[in-house]
Amino acid sequence: MTKPNYWLARTSLTLLFCLALASATLGQTTARPTTECALCFFSASPERQIYAHGEAVVLVLSIYNASEEPIFVSRLKGGAFVDLDVIGPDGKEAQWQGRRRTDSKSYAPSDFTVLEKYHEISVKKVISLKDGAGFVFDGPGEYFVTAEYSLGSTERFSSFAGGTKIPSGIFRSTRAGFCIEACILQPLRVGSNVPQSAIDAVRVFYTRITRYRPLGLPYGNAKRALWPLLSKRLVEDLDSLQACGDDYYRRYGEILRRNTYKGAIPWQEDGLFTGPNDAATPLRFSIVSSRAIGENRVDVQLRFPEPNNCCGRPTSYYYTDGVVTVILENNRWVVDDFVAMYENDDLTRLSDGYAECKAGRWIGEPY
Repeated sequence: MTKPNYWLARTSLTLLFCLALASATLGQTTARPTTECALCFFSASPERQIYAHGEAVVLVLSIYNASEEPIFVSRLKGGAFVDLDVIGPDGKEAQWQGRRRTDSKSYAPSDFTVLEKYHEISVKKVISLKDGAGFVFDGPGEYFVTAEYSLGSTERFSSFAGGTKIPSGIFRSTRAGFCIEACILQPLRVGSNVPQSAIDAVRVFYTRITRYRPLGLPYGNAKRALWPLLSKRLVEDLDSLQACGDDYYRRYGEILRRNTYKGAIPWQEDGLFTGPNDAATPLRFSIVSSRAIGENRVDVQLRFPEPNNCCGRPTSYYYTDGVVTVILENNRWVVDDFVAMYENDDLTRLSDGYAECKAGRWIGEPY
């Protein structure tokens, strides 16, 4: 289905943000030569997508040996032989405080390892300010991190490596993003008759949605994080939906596995609180507007910006929208319903349920 034009519209604020970000990142990526590693893949990715303000931001550094022979690599302890660049929400480099790594340090053989073929080594590194060193993340919004791994002059470590191949050059990770508080790109507009506590409930809920990005019914940590924020009615509806899905797989699971059929459950690849397909797993959200419906219900319009990427970085954004309903239940605001505005011509609400299910039983087609 073709996306409606209004989802493709850019606001001047977002356009300026993207232009500044693209310009800053472009300058960064051309500043130093890099080498394509024929032997390994180096990656640097945030442990989570969203961090609370003041929380330690953790980066997972990894080297994977994709070759047919062993290679000599750093164990990456403390981020050794890794340089980091971070771009903040304003498109400028984030401020580093304290000392960075230096290549003049003395290293021991225990600082390195021989990575066998198709093996990986990973470490976690706190990149936010800790013990007087780190990046200063003093504002909410989206940050982008790029890392470079290099042993420098490989002759320095030839005695450690023996005859093992030492990958030479500078190896850059792909750019990865994370957010402080939430990935909000637009200013908040709230109706004057809407309680702030209702907006806060929506903000908390969708911060968790963009953190866990559940497809279909949430499970595990995602379910534990989201279920307490739902109304009693919605919890019962979703539990019934889970029972329906379990009933489906009890009946047809063996046939599906034997024939490698894809299951017919209609919600399993949708974002129940975001939308289907491209809208299913957003990394960010913004609250566009709100409207009080009586004293105990508020409808909040949400926007989920998704990047149009070029050369590994977003150059512009398209938007998918939805409206979430929160209600006052036991003196607190909880999420009670959602309707996606993307690929939903009939404006079917989450509370409308699915025709394939009845009282926790599957009554639809098998596959």
